[in-house]
Amino acid sequence: MDHDNEFYRQIDQAERERRAKERKEKWARREKSFWKAFLFTEDGKPKSGLMVYTFCLSLVYVLLYVAAFNFSIEWFSPLTASWPAFAGNLLQSLAAAAALALISFILHRLLSDKRLMLGCHLWLALYAALVCVSMVFLLGDREAFGAFLHFFVWFMLIPVSMGLAVTYPLYRRDYVPPKKDEDAPWKKYTQRR
Repeated sequence: MDHDNEFYRQIDQAERERRAKERKEKWARREKSFWKAFLFTEDGKPKSGLMVYTFCLSLVYVLLYVAAFNFSIEWFSPLTASWPAFAGNLLQSLAAAAALALISFILHRLLSDKRLMLGCHLWLALYAALVCVSMVFLLGDREAFGAFLHFFVWFMLIPVSMGLAVTYPLYRRDYVPPKKDEDAPWKKYTQRR
């Protein structure tokens, strides 16, 4: 009887180890496929120029958002000091978001690839979602997370939502996909000659 139980325990253990190994390999393949987009070809060109450019642009936008909020708070605090906190925060948040939405509009008109600004704001939305999810686990306390959500709405949700609301219609209006007989623009960076 003990030999049978020991035998089944060993089989279960081996099966768990096999499944764990398969999960690790699966995640390793996924990570490699995502991060491959940031690598370069033998010619020194990025494999996915759009992903690299939008990622870098999103990092610049994070800095621009910090600067816009700094100026917004500095300029509007004396004006909104007597206002209710909700109205003052809303004005400051909308002012910073509008400034960056205007920059997005201008850059969309200047840049030839009409996907860049939308891609940048999609990265920002991803950052915001990751921050929110990670704070759920880091804070743990319901009151602390509630306080964080106030911060999140004013400084992340409103500006990123406004940026997406501006860039998505611009993308839909201006982006012309490549014709079927022509190669997609990103293929010229991945093809070896």
